[in-house]
Amino acid sequence: MGRTADDLPLRLARAMLWASFGILVYIRAFSALDGGADLLGVLLPMASYPPLVALSMWCWSPAARYRLFAAVVLLYFLPYPFVGQSWDWMPWTVAAAALCALPTRIAWPLFVLGVAASGALVLLPGFDAYPGLEFQAGVGYMIVTADDGLIVFGLSRLVMAVTRLHQTREELARTALSRERLRLDGELRRLLGGKLRAIGFRMRTAARQEPGEARHSLREGIELARRTMAEVRATAGAYRVDALEKISAPIESPRPARRVLLAVLVIQCLLVLKNLLYVRPGDWPAFASAAVLLVVIVIFQVLPQSRAVLVAQSLLILLPLAVFPDAWDRLLSIFTGKLLLNVRPPRSWMIVGVVLGGHLAWFLHRIDRNYLFIDDLPAALANIGGHVMIMWLVYCLGRLSGLLTVLERTRHELAQAAVRRERLRIAGDLHDILGYSLSAVALKGEVAERLLGTDPARARTQITALGSLVEQALVELDSITGDRVELRLSSEIDAAREVLASAGIDAVVRVETGPLPAALDTSLATVLREGVTNVLRHSQAGTCEITVSGTAGGVRLRLVNDGAALREEAEPTKRRGTGLDSIAARTGGRVTAGHRTGEIFEVLAEFAVPAEPGDGPWGFPPVSGTQALSDVRPLP
Repeated sequence: MGRTADDLPLRLARAMLWASFGILVYIRAFSALDGGADLLGVLLPMASYPPLVALSMWCWSPAARYRLFAAVVLLYFLPYPFVGQSWDWMPWTVAAAALCALPTRIAWPLFVLGVAASGALVLLPGFDAYPGLEFQAGVGYMIVTADDGLIVFGLSRLVMAVTRLHQTREELARTALSRERLRLDGELRRLLGGKLRAIGFRMRTAARQEPGEARHSLREGIELARRTMAEVRATAGAYRVDALEKISAPIESPRPARRVLLAVLVIQCLLVLKNLLYVRPGDWPAFASAAVLLVVIVIFQVLPQSRAVLVAQSLLILLPLAVFPDAWDRLLSIFTGKLLLNVRPPRSWMIVGVVLGGHLAWFLHRIDRNYLFIDDLPAALANIGGHVMIMWLVYCLGRLSGLLTVLERTRHELAQAAVRRERLRIAGDLHDILGYSLSAVALKGEVAERLLGTDPARARTQITALGSLVEQALVELDSITGDRVELRLSSEIDAAREVLASAGIDAVVRVETGPLPAALDTSLATVLREGVTNVLRHSQAGTCEITVSGTAGGVRLRLVNDGAALREEAEPTKRRGTGLDSIAARTGGRVTAGHRTGEIFEVLAEFAVPAEPGDGPWGFPPVSGTQALSDVRPLP
């Protein structure tokens, strides 16, 4: 299956995580080259990366995660027998793996222990990588271990959240749909269920009474049926126009993203203070002023991220560069990351390119002064890689947080759309199905009332049948708030014959197709039911012709009656209702209606049949897909 635009958030999130691993590999490679490592010394320390990459995908069982964690730990120690101390013993892969693989109550203590152990390595006998600078080296190891471990954990955790939201984006819609169905079911039962039962009670009572008393009960049932029918139409109209309360997803970033970004910022501030102690030993006023500024920068990070806060924080990052050029540059990565997030490209990329180029030029300019352990090109490239990594982290955390917000909003929008569609479906079924049943009850009740004076036996048969019709309406009411009511064309044709005959209308029916797909059968039955209802309500027809036939690409229902002109003369200002329009929109068919010569009125419904392998099974050729036809227009 090909990729779709719907998969874009998930692909983007994973691409960000892969890019982060690529930047970390770049940093560690140039750091190893700076330490004088050969090709083996560059590649062996990366042996623990593959299982860590697998762990970051968050798709494993607990047992598999524990095995991957064990693999990371074992592969972390693999380089020692081969390259000894010629590589940086910073267990950031172990720290990140602990956070990704283990339960929280175990993971964070192990993470802290791993960070502390990385700093304690410089105190071991025989460690002479940085003679005389053990303290600074130990602090640097701890900072890098904590920094890289949090970067991998934070990004992988957000990618996991994006993945889960992407995979479960329709669950909220299903829950909202079930809740709305239950609510509407209770509402309709309270509103209409009691009335339908009362109509049925009166019809059953009339069937047992003498003609005089039966006429009174029958009239009460007919009147209640007409009032209930009006209430059904009003309820259906209300369901169509009622606006739903808009549900908005939270705008703020997810808590893990905010925490990881804050932790990384604090680590960068500590790195600034460490470097300041090295380049300005004993300058305590400068150290104190720098510490105050760094505290303010961290406070700004905790505040809601308005434009004013971002501008103020950016100024506090940029302006002290003139005073502390040898240490303050570690915060440039925070500035450039936020620049990428808040300034539109390509302007943002141009500014970032200038900052990165200037930063690298500064490193190269200071190489001859052995600036902060930067004494050659690999060291400068490794440090600029650290700048890119933190910048990328800030950008990714912001983008992934935005993706989570978009996905959460999408979940709510899908839920709203599902509820809206369900309300429209129920409105249509109320109008088309229950409204028809109540119309039939009223019509047949009037016929039975007229027969009470001329043919009591036949009238009693009609009244008894009314009870079954009301029971059918109750069953339809129960079905409306469940799955879609599935009408059958054959049953509707039989019902149409009976109800038209009750109204004194001759029905001529021709069906020229075989069995139809269930959805198409229901659509045709729905159009037929609405069309017959309109004949009964809006015409004084003597004959009604119903024809179902196959076409080159589908099936056609034609409903013709000969009483339109008489009705128009009686009600010249009466306008045709919107029932057929609604059916066309809901069933994916084309329904046309209009007058023919004289008193003839024709309703024509056409539906395409989905393509099937092989020959068409309904007596006409298969079509190439279901056509979306949803217009209702008068015939010429």
